[in-house]
Amino acid sequence: MKSNILVFSLAAVTLILVCFAWESLITPETNVYPYHFDLKERGRAFLEEYNETFRALRYAAKEAEWAAETRIVEGDDRNTHKRRETAERLAAFTGSGENIAIARECLDAADLFSPVEVKQFEAILYKAADNPETVSGLVKERIAAEAEASEKLYGFAYKLGGEELSPNALDEILWTERDLEKRRAAWECSKGVGPGLRQTLISLVRLRNETVRALGYADFFSYEASDYGITAAEMVERNERIVDELRPLYRELHTWARHEFAARYGEPVPELIPAHWLPNRWGQEWGSMVTVEGFDLDAALADRTPEWLVRQAERFYVSLGFEELPESFYEKSSLYPLRPDATYKKNNHASAWHLDLDHDVRSLMSVESNSYWYETVHHELGHVYYYLAYSNGDVPPVLRLGSDRSYHEAIGTLMGLAAMQPRFAAAIGLVGGEADHDPVQALLKEALNA
Repeated sequence: MKSNILVFSLAAVTLILVCFAWESLITPETNVYPYHFDLKERGRAFLEEYNETFRALRYAAKEAEWAAETRIVEGDDRNTHKRRETAERLAAFTGSGENIAIARECLDAADLFSPVEVKQFEAILYKAADNPETVSGLVKERIAAEAEASEKLYGFAYKLGGEELSPNALDEILWTERDLEKRRAAWECSKGVGPGLRQTLISLVRLRNETVRALGYADFFSYEASDYGITAAEMVERNERIVDELRPLYRELHTWARHEFAARYGEPVPELIPAHWLPNRWGQEWGSMVTVEGFDLDAALADRTPEWLVRQAERFYVSLGFEELPESFYEKSSLYPLRPDATYKKNNHASAWHLDLDHDVRSLMSVESNSYWYETVHHELGHVYYYLAYSNGDVPPVLRLGSDRSYHEAIGTLMGLAAMQPRFAAAIGLVGGEADHDPVQALLKEALNA
């Protein structure tokens, strides 16, 4: 009996001493136990390694994507193959089970980490949801479908009356042509890419939905909405509310446009505007319906070179206090239309690229001397300067994609609109002073362009 009591007493004393020793490891600053100290260090080391690897793999993937979209050669799939290969390597890393596990573990102990570190873990999980290792076969299929869709869309040869036309030439017809038969032919030509893309896009919808479900998203729309911190239902509600708020203005503009188009084409006023009546193949940018006397940017830009438009956009941002663009921007970007005798095609849709998440910024455009490209250049450089603004040591690479895409677009749109203001255009010598034009007509043109 005494022996048992002694053993029990020694065990109790040992337990008390262990508890005191354990308690002494708690600090007032963290109020956590040694395991959490270990997690904190592991989490920070993980972020450092993740950012370094992510940036290198993403740079390789973006370089391959850039090559695939700026040099599309019929029958040559080398660029497309490399694009898929590098995208798969990036996806395998961002979607790895190990990365998902440690990011989740650290988020479960979020109090250990700074807000910037928590944002990084959240961004890592968001990227993983698009490429989860558990459905790697689906991810590879999706990457292949995306590459195939891009090649089909941007490598398509638009032919009108047996003659191949560039996208810019099609846009010019819809911008200026008054003959409805010619307009309809051009509009239908612009949609010729659709049948060949249809099945690829149907597959892509399925693959994107199935991929993100592996990490708990209902569908790809829910996944995309989560990037804004809201649900899909909340996204729909917000958009419906915005449309309702703008409906009175849109209704008035639509009514005016129906009558204006009918008079222009000598047709009865339609209830719904036929698509080929619109001055844009996507139904955007109706501004060409209005020519503001004394403020005709198209006429003013006709004798300016496309290079002048790009340099002027850079001067616009420099005047706001930004640095000049890196020289590599001009060396590596694809800014102007291909020569008529070019043996390859490229993506003609304007875009801005942040390839290395540092100072390798580029733009893919087909700039010509007109008001559409004048505004577009200012818009795209808005993205570029936004990229450069947060390419610094205070922003980890995984967070250098910006707060969200809507804010990115808002910056570009704001700057494009600012550059189109009559007072600014007059200040750089494009047009006369404000007294030379009707401000109401200028506002109408701007409203139709928004």
